[in-house]
Amino acid sequence: MKTLQVRLPDHIHEKLKDLAKEEGISINNFIVLSISNEVVRQETRDFFKKAASSFDPQIFAEALTAIPDAPVPISDKI
Repeated sequence: MKTLQVRLPDHIHEKLKDLAKEEGISINNFIVLSISNEVVRQETRDFFKKAASSFDPQIFAEALTAIPDAPVPISDKI
């Protein structure tokens, strides 16, 4: 495990302490969770960006035509 030293403005540190206390976890755990969430968010964005880059509107249109014309089941209605 690595150690990272971070300098924070006083007001950010105070908010960080308050948020960690509300969650019932240490400041360190709060920071690790926050960074982990951001890493996952970035990875998810990159995944969808890559998937979207290979989008072919023609193939999508053809796939839509394969869907039968049927009434919407009650279980699918909001």
